[in-house]
Amino acid sequence: MNFISYLFEKVTPGSSHVESKWLPGPVGEMLRSAGIATTTTVPFSASGKLVTTTTHVGLDLNTGALVTSSIEDEFTAIFVCLDAALRNAGVQRGVGDAHKITAYLINAADEPILQRIFRERYPGHCPAWGTAIVPAIVVPNMRAEVQAEAMLLES
Repeated sequence: MNFISYLFEKVTPGSSHVESKWLPGPVGEMLRSAGIATTTTVPFSASGKLVTTTTHVGLDLNTGALVTSSIEDEFTAIFVCLDAALRNAGVQRGVGDAHKITAYLINAADEPILQRIFRERYPGHCPAWGTAIVPAIVVPNMRAEVQAEAMLLES
């Protein structure tokens, strides 16, 4: 059976094989109330699952408040949220195990700052990375939203 056949056999719309999770605390509750999962997990083989996060903005995990004190603080908060989301879904090293990052920025000049903060937090980690420059972020006063994907291998 090839990969695509496996997916269509195992995962169908409304399938119980798709698992949604929410972070504990205010960020998870905010997303849950909006009908948005922090992560979804989809099986792709007998021993592996794909974990995808929602896009995250810079939120304080403890309070749910927007982090707007500086661009560095905002971008750091994004990675803190992504890391917590992936770990909550079972990805042991969080963003350190992500194979793909997708960033949405409102200013192309901010990408080097986002990349620097990523490299400082996850030295030597080189996931696939895509960045789109967008006219606005849904959450006012935020400069970026970032999404991550990782594989969860089970033994």
